[in-house]
Amino acid sequence: MSGHFRSPYLLLFLICLHYVSSETPNIILIMADDLGYADITPNNPSNPFTPNITRLANVGMRFTDYHSASPVCTPSRAGLLTGRLAQRTGVFHNFGPRSIGGLPEKEKTIAHFLKKEGYATGIVGKWHLGITEKFHPLSHGFDTYFGLPFSNDMGCVTDGPVYNVKISSVCGEPTARTNSVPLYANREIVQQPANLNQLTNNYVAFSKGFIREHVSGKKPFFLYVPLAQPHVPLATDPRFQNASGVGHFEDTLMEIDHFVGEILDTVYDLGVSKETLVIFTSDNGPWEYKCELSGSHFPFVGEYQRATFGGGSTGKMTTWEGGHRVPFIASWPGKIESGTVSNALSSAMDILPSIAQIVGFSLPTDRVFDGVPLSFLQPPSSRVLFIPDTDLQELWAMRWNSYKIYFATNSKPDCNGAETGFVLYDSPLVFDLSVDPAESTPLTNLTVDFYQTVDNFRNDIHKSIEGTFKSTVDWSGNGNVVPCCDSHNKRCACKSSKVVDPLFFIDNGDEYPVHTSSDEARSSGNKYSNILSNVILIVVISTATF
Repeated sequence: MSGHFRSPYLLLFLICLHYVSSETPNIILIMADDLGYADITPNNPSNPFTPNITRLANVGMRFTDYHSASPVCTPSRAGLLTGRLAQRTGVFHNFGPRSIGGLPEKEKTIAHFLKKEGYATGIVGKWHLGITEKFHPLSHGFDTYFGLPFSNDMGCVTDGPVYNVKISSVCGEPTARTNSVPLYANREIVQQPANLNQLTNNYVAFSKGFIREHVSGKKPFFLYVPLAQPHVPLATDPRFQNASGVGHFEDTLMEIDHFVGEILDTVYDLGVSKETLVIFTSDNGPWEYKCELSGSHFPFVGEYQRATFGGGSTGKMTTWEGGHRVPFIASWPGKIESGTVSNALSSAMDILPSIAQIVGFSLPTDRVFDGVPLSFLQPPSSRVLFIPDTDLQELWAMRWNSYKIYFATNSKPDCNGAETGFVLYDSPLVFDLSVDPAESTPLTNLTVDFYQTVDNFRNDIHKSIEGTFKSTVDWSGNGNVVPCCDSHNKRCACKSSKVVDPLFFIDNGDEYPVHTSSDEARSSGNKYSNILSNVILIVVISTATF
């Protein structure tokens, strides 16, 4: 994409240039899952599969040095929603189907703050921050929820077609209790196992209904869309199967891009584009272990890892640059200058402080926030950004100016299964990304003052973490909390026989009403059942006995 650069020490989000009073724009935050830096056309013109994301960049600002809060799913989401490092929230690892804990109740999300400001708040997509009632999205500031509670590979799904590497994701005939991935509407399971081939279609329908309802009601809204794709297993609607002519991953990119296009069209058709901030990003880099079913983090390929150790992933789950440097685009016509590009060092943890500044609310003073408002970013030399290691609960990597600094690395399996594990360095490993984005050649002959400054940064962050409010998480598991809509069925498969609201499964042309949690929705003052009436859940019934 062509674009002109804004010096990073100018006001990057031009939304705050003439602040006289707070504003209440609609906010749509779309986050892909495992999407690499080079998986969108604006970052990689040789990739032709994302014209709608390009369209978003052409009317907004693209950030080239933006980082997820963590290189893996759950901590990344916690950091984005709270503006705080994993060392403060306590959320270091992924939650799963047996998890007792979740995002701690005292950690407050973007939705929590915006709801207090009069916003309607909705999430459509993958939550992954706890499955029990007190850690549910509706307990963390969201009015409505439609989506998966955890990753789409944390259980089996309907048979397709879906694509994974090295394992099967399809629910077969069970001989014992089989965990299957559920689809929720608010607190109720409406489909289990989830049909991934129709998931994006249903997300489109829900999102468009949510937007239309609140535009009609003249109520500002926050719609958080953490998509399931392109996390494996890959699955698309038949329209996108083999549509790219390249492979399943590229087909999936086309469906993600289609979703973005549908949302942009809805906003423009309703005439609210100038009142709507749209953000597109990813939760972490690509999962290299999944080979041709994963994306690309070029040019941030971590060459030193391969050249020195003979292999090992430098993407998702690692602190190498490609594990957390991801796409980020923000558009707000009339407020953010079209077609601009920023190389400012920025983070997912900046989103909450930025929204607070735009809307005009204050963040709590009883805790430290690690993000800063994007409009106040200074030259990269003035910012330090720490990258949590998801296994070892330590800050083993950091960015300072264009320097990437490693105190240790912790490789994960690459496509060939090679990995080196944890490596602690006697002296920090330092790369200058401005001339070596591939991280191939560590700098030598750095001054004593340089290393002392780095040590000071690290000591300061440790003192801050230990000396201020932080949460703890229960990481235990229990089979009794595994989501299951029918405990008498080995596959936990839903029988579509409960009648409450006009939400229908479609099976061979026959309609079967299914249960939704409309009573809860009505009691909270929203019109969730009206939104759900736009959603058609398409069920592929397997030969297994329900």
